[in-house]
Amino acid sequence: MSGRLVVVLGIGLALAGCGGVHRAGGTGIAAADPPSPTDGINRSITMAAAESARRPTDYRLGPEDLVDVTLYDIVGRTGEPRHVTARVSRSGVVTLPLVGSVAIAGKTATEAEETLRTAYRRFIHEPQVAVFVKEYRSYRVSVVGYVEKPGVYEVAGERTLLEVIAMAGGLNPAAGKTIHVSRATRDRMETMIVDLDRLAREGDVRLNLAMLPGDVVNVPKAGVVYVEGSVKKPGAYRLRESMTLTQAISMAGGPDDKIADRGGTRLFRSGASGERVEVPIDIGAIDSGRAEDVVLTENDVVVVPMSTTKYVIDRFIGGIGMGLSVPVF
Repeated sequence: MSGRLVVVLGIGLALAGCGGVHRAGGTGIAAADPPSPTDGINRSITMAAAESARRPTDYRLGPEDLVDVTLYDIVGRTGEPRHVTARVSRSGVVTLPLVGSVAIAGKTATEAEETLRTAYRRFIHEPQVAVFVKEYRSYRVSVVGYVEKPGVYEVAGERTLLEVIAMAGGLNPAAGKTIHVSRATRDRMETMIVDLDRLAREGDVRLNLAMLPGDVVNVPKAGVVYVEGSVKKPGAYRLRESMTLTQAISMAGGPDDKIADRGGTRLFRSGASGERVEVPIDIGAIDSGRAEDVVLTENDVVVVPMSTTKYVIDRFIGGIGMGLSVPVF
């Protein structure tokens, strides 16, 4: 063995004894954005909003709605059933012939018809009444946060959460996975948190809230996860969709095959008191399908450590190999 090779091997073994984690770039975590996944979720929002707009709803009447009431048992001058157009007052009532003021706010058209039939039974045996919403009241809903066109929207009639998000141009690429809907009640402001994946992708219509005047729809920014160590593109990655540990490593360009110790991959997560705790994982079992891939949460840190043996071979022995000359006989 040449003296040069012995010296280099000695340096390599000394480095191996020091251990440690190699960080590409040497300083902190570089921000890196994967391709935006919002295109798919925005398509889902648009389709779901269109579907909810087509779906018949049990719209509840409110102040400023204009209704057309047909009284089949009261004949007008032309011999046709009497039609009365009335606007629901701020106190929620309409004023009609014979019965005067009747409260119909908060009722569906069908329920309003039954309320009016009850009122007219004092004058008519088995009255026939029809209620049609001729003009919906308008009201304002604010859409803020990471949407394409945040602002205050004037809407009419019953509108759903997906419809107002679609009005705001859909999600911005930096949008997170939840939507916060703030609503004023009689004594306080309450906030409902909606899982966007369950709503738009899985079609859970129970989460497609009906909007009320003054609602504030807030789409927060997506959280991030961090991939450090011996990967090709260490950095911070947006946690837009459900992301697993192996997906995060893949988004970071995958392990650096020359120096990475993939088998030593570790996952760190914030504990209940804010401390960083290690989450047990078996990357070999995940790779072979014997264990479920770990779903990441906001601020998780994935570390793919360096293999000191690979590092020595790549940095020193590999370098020597490149410098050797082989005589030709």
